[in-house]
Amino acid sequence: MRFHLLPAVVWLALPHAILAQDPVVGAIPFDQLLSDPAGFGFANRTPSFDAQVQELEQMAKAGNLGLDKCQIACALLELLVPPNVSSPASPDYKPVKYWSVQQSEVIPACRIDVASARDISTAIKVSKLTQCPFAVKGGGHVAFAGASSIQNGILINLANLNTVSVNEDRTITSVGSGNTWINVYKILDPLGLSVVGGREASVGVGGLTLGGGISYFSGRYGWACDNVLNYEVVLADGSIVIASPTSEPNLYWALRGGSGTNFGIISRFDLATFEQGPLWGGSKYYSIISNASLAEAFSKFAVDAPTDDFAHLYIAFGYADSFGGFAAVSGPTYGKPVADAPIFDELSKIPALIDATGLNNITALAIALDQTAYVRFRTVTFKNDANLIKQLVQIYVEETSTVLDIPGILPFFSFQPISLNIIDKMKKNGGNVLGLSEADGPLVIMNVNWGWSDAADDARISDTVLRFFSRSIALAKSMSLDHRFIYMNYAGLDQGVFAGYGEHNLGRLKDIQKRYDPHGVFTKLQPGYFKL
Repeated sequence: MRFHLLPAVVWLALPHAILAQDPVVGAIPFDQLLSDPAGFGFANRTPSFDAQVQELEQMAKAGNLGLDKCQIACALLELLVPPNVSSPASPDYKPVKYWSVQQSEVIPACRIDVASARDISTAIKVSKLTQCPFAVKGGGHVAFAGASSIQNGILINLANLNTVSVNEDRTITSVGSGNTWINVYKILDPLGLSVVGGREASVGVGGLTLGGGISYFSGRYGWACDNVLNYEVVLADGSIVIASPTSEPNLYWALRGGSGTNFGIISRFDLATFEQGPLWGGSKYYSIISNASLAEAFSKFAVDAPTDDFAHLYIAFGYADSFGGFAAVSGPTYGKPVADAPIFDELSKIPALIDATGLNNITALAIALDQTAYVRFRTVTFKNDANLIKQLVQIYVEETSTVLDIPGILPFFSFQPISLNIIDKMKKNGGNVLGLSEADGPLVIMNVNWGWSDAADDARISDTVLRFFSRSIALAKSMSLDHRFIYMNYAGLDQGVFAGYGEHNLGRLKDIQKRYDPHGVFTKLQPGYFKL
């Protein structure tokens, strides 16, 4: 069932929970729509278009229906792209899948499964016309509600923008913004190629890239945002532009870590592509008593990483019954088919309970690391120091031990380096927005990934995590090891991501936002995710 421009059917199709919320029909310029339909995306106007819009206008004015702005928006969208618009009121409606329960519980007024940049443009124009807010879903790999979901608004679903194509000389891969990384790797691996992308299979291309993008290949090439050659962007006025170092260079810079939710909706990424055969990597599991040795090995790696750009490493600590309690994990990866390369010598000295490393391709590694049971909570960045990491592990054990009685709890946290070679690669093509320099590094990102099964435990677990972070930050400050940077892709919604980019970069981002979105469309009508 879809929206139809007949009063009785419309009434039956609309959820009673969202009826008569915000009647704003007087503010909707139907006359402008009728006089300039192409300006609102109705270029393929049919003979019945005027009559249908006029009928909708009369229905909207009818006091007994009390249609709100989003119901009108959804009906207009169905006029334009009828095969692609669906309503949760329909018995055959199939909700899109999200990574977190929080996002899945949010129900839109309607969903448009866009198939082109032009469809996105139309959705933006209809949103502006009706003032119905919208959200954009790519991979949907964010924990908090509203990031890529919306209650009673328009959900712009990018899933059908899923093409992956390689140019003739194998140097550029064009990727639709609805892809997850596993789709990209399954195309590139058989070709002996790769791109700087996410490490987890189900993570979306768009979200990871626009927020930064840590990769197994970051030592060689920087983060994912540093390896986009062109963005196809739908702007606030509905126009479609290409942002690159030479075309719309300010917008190009802003999108390298500034999030698309402030400047436009990305429909395609053109990614720098390189030859990549088999690589070595995986996970090693340890007793928690190895935590001090792991901290030393990791800290040394963060310093030594510039001596070998092919190496990547993270360490993590957690508690799980399957581990027999507290345990530790390392994730060494090497961009060549070389096991335990010399840069991992300190790590190799630590006895592992399980060694799941081996020769792999990026597809297999992405599937192995994919997380499906965690709720990303928040992050903080420190200057590299082994003693700090050791003490943070101790604080973690102390705080976590107070909530181990909660059923289904899986409390994990990790350390990931921003080494000097990575920071150096961030300078190319005019640099990114993150505000990092060699004087800052090497740095270490601490990220919490906690999972649990019952929403009734939310408050207790949140209090524990916040206490852990508060103690951690206080300790780092006491050792003069704190740092302002907050990695967007791991951040909690309440964290000041953009302030962490530095005053100069924040000011420049705001100036660019005013130029490309002078009326605040993405601020006012796309309420979710991080805003300037």
